[in-house]
Amino acid sequence: MSTFGRVVTALMQGGFVCEITDYDGHQFLANPVHHNDVDQYLRRIDLRLTTTREGGAFFAAHADIDVEGKKDAKKRFAEVKNVLRPMVSFLELVMRISGDDDSVAAGQILNLNQMMARISDNPSLYLQLRQTTIDINTKDGSDRERLNKIVRRFQNDGYLLLVNQESEIYMFTGRIEWLMEAIEYLMLHDEISEEDNEYDKRAES
Repeated sequence: MSTFGRVVTALMQGGFVCEITDYDGHQFLANPVHHNDVDQYLRRIDLRLTTTREGGAFFAAHADIDVEGKKDAKKRFAEVKNVLRPMVSFLELVMRISGDDDSVAAGQILNLNQMMARISDNPSLYLQLRQTTIDINTKDGSDRERLNKIVRRFQNDGYLLLVNQESEIYMFTGRIEWLMEAIEYLMLHDEISEEDNEYDKRAES
């Protein structure tokens, strides 16, 4: 299959094309000529080619915010909202461990062994991990096993890519930029927190 056909198929299926998971596809779409060709093709089926704010990932969105477009947007935001708090908690944990107050970015490395070592040496990080595992419903097993389950969840959802299996090193994909933008939007519009009484009860316990 041609690069054009491969990336268009991925985009039509709701996929994200980023440098981490598909370098050739991302370079292809970064070319203005190819970008325009793919966009024009997608617009024939009422989609358009768009990108995250930082340009780390390309994805297809509805060309017009009509009834179907709004339904699709609501579905995507609902999916994020349902798992938003544990995601935010885990990303905050990653930022605290890395010592970086900025958002988690595409290409950022997550070394599972180093992360667990830092958590084990810091009671505050340990408590945050325990709360995150409660929110994600991964309470069984050791702390390392619970951390593994959280990371695998991010991996299965396309936000992390395993780059070294032996050393358990992961890399955040371009899709994390979309997630960060969705979190920013939901927080800005007060779409979370007010109705999540169950989370508040867990946090207080």
